Amino acid sequence: MFGPPARRLALAIGLLTSMSAGARAATITVGPTDSYAKIEAAAPGDEVVIAPGTYKFRVYLTQQAPAGKPIIIRAADPTNPPVWDLSAGPIEDAPGSYTAGDRGRGCWQLSGATNIQISGLVITGCHNAGANSAGLRYYEGTSGIVLSDIVFRGNDNGLTGGSQSSEIEVDFCEFDSNGTLLASSSAPSHNIYVYGGNFTLRYSYVHDPVQGQNFHIRAQQSVIEYNWFARAKSYQGDLMTDDDYDGTSTFEQDMTFRGNVVFQGTTQSNGSQIIAVYNDSGAGGLTLNVTLLYNTFVGPTGGHAAFVHLSNADGTTMSAELDDNLIVGIGSPTLVETASAGRVTGTHNWLPAGVSATGLTETVFASNPMFNNAAAEDFTLAAGSTAIGAALDTVAGVPDREYYKNETVTRMYRLRASALDIGAFESTTTGGGVSPSGSAGGPGGGLGGTTGGTGGALGTGGVAGSGGTGGSGGKPGTGGTHSGGASGSGGTRTGGASGSGGAATGGRGGASGGSGGTHTGGGSGSSGASTGGASGTGEGEGGASGGSGGSGGTRGAGGSGGNPGSGGSEIAGATGNNGGGGGCSCAMGGTTPGPAGSLLLAAATVVVARRRRRRR
Repeated sequence: MFGPPARRLALAIGLLTSMSAGARAATITVGPTDSYAKIEAAAPGDEVVIAPGTYKFRVYLTQQAPAGKPIIIRAADPTNPPVWDLSAGPIEDAPGSYTAGDRGRGCWQLSGATNIQISGLVITGCHNAGANSAGLRYYEGTSGIVLSDIVFRGNDNGLTGGSQSSEIEVDFCEFDSNGTLLASSSAPSHNIYVYGGNFTLRYSYVHDPVQGQNFHIRAQQSVIEYNWFARAKSYQGDLMTDDDYDGTSTFEQDMTFRGNVVFQGTTQSNGSQIIAVYNDSGAGGLTLNVTLLYNTFVGPTGGHAAFVHLSNADGTTMSAELDDNLIVGIGSPTLVETASAGRVTGTHNWLPAGVSATGLTETVFASNPMFNNAAAEDFTLAAGSTAIGAALDTVAGVPDREYYKNETVTRMYRLRASALDIGAFESTTTGGGVSPSGSAGGPGGGLGGTTGGTGGALGTGGVAGSGGTGGSGGKPGTGGTHSGGASGSGGTRTGGASGSGGAATGGRGGASGGSGGTHTGGGSGSSGASTGGASGTGEGEGGASGGSGGSGGTRGAGGSGGNPGSGGSEIAGATGNNGGGGGCSCAMGGTTPGPAGSLLLAAATVVVARRRRRRR
């Protein structure tokens, strides 16, 4: 028999052994013949590795993993990604553990989940009877989510979700042809639809939505940087009222839009605006702010849209700051409906000669930006361009990287040599792009930079070195200095010894990562609001037949504004004397034009009904 000291020692050893076994992370392998249960059983620290093949079940995740033990869900082979294809029927009828009435709202749904990283998938064909499903939906305070190297294609919506307490980062993803014409024009579908919370989108390729916008954002804080947007159906995107704000106090929403390429093309039905800012619920106490830095916007020849439209006919306080943007093929850089409540500032933008630059200083005017090959969508600057060396690189928030490369080579970035040139591309930047796997030079471990270097191989161990080096996870990438992570010692990371791919978090460093420092983390880590017209008094802008603007309407009436010839009114016809009625939340159409005063009541009614239908 053990005496008291020996007994205590034996109990202690047993307890430690039990704790060690309980804390040991599992690797869960999933194949096409398995069910949703294996993925949904993952515990904090576990790694779910999904084999190539086609999967036809729904996934519902509620796990609340701590930040230091995220759940990793990744493709076994990112070059041959697993495909979630539920196109055979309404997804509410597909197999899945979640049986509530909103089970059809997403092929993947995350409810209250925390610190889950998902990478290397294709999600397609997610449709439901209500025409409001999504490839992935997150809600109920879901936070700490990282999506990387995911293709969302042909779903009712690509990505939806968010609440005031939610937080998600989306990197290296593609949103292709999401949307459905079966959705109501008062609650249309989009490539990306975020209801609230904090939202970050980087290094992604977002294009060709079927019905609405490329991005429809209601987040309280959003950062959209180093992406390529192309050929929206209605207009490119917007910042609108957070779904969770009830209008009883004061509330501020901010969007930073940095280093993006926006290619309008000829498919946009609402030709009056590119990015809209609109309080579509009519909530009191609301302030909406957008900051646009170092973007390149390319509109069609003869384009007459406003790059940013502050649609504040109701007096909502709004601001737009534009710094170092290259904007070609537009009618004006900004449009403000109520000047007393809308503020435009900014400096050192490139604009076509003859365009008004009200509120902007030190503007560079020229007739040709001199792209290297605009016909091939190469919007880098050729020698002699007046945008070269013309930026003000002391403004807050200058970029340290740029999107790479176009619509053929997609979903990459590379470190920007400097921020001396206006627009999304620096003429002196060289080298290949950094992909989700961290390849082609630059940082060795996938993402990196703004959050101290997310990336590196997945594995189950490793600790980030001081200064945000990638830890020991995975074999080193191809090198190159990493502008993220050198400052601040970055916490634990999940890049293990084997570095088998995925989107591990590579040690969170300083807020901006600091300059310098090498990153050696694993080499394979995957890591409406529009007016009826800009200034006309007759037709609603963007419509084929427009509809009557009413007598003396300053912007023209909604008419068919959002959708040519379809009779849909645009969001804001409110400043016309008799212009634009029946406003919808996304400038996608409404009913017959009515008095401006009816717009806000109609919009609020639509929004309340839509929120109940769409989120709750």
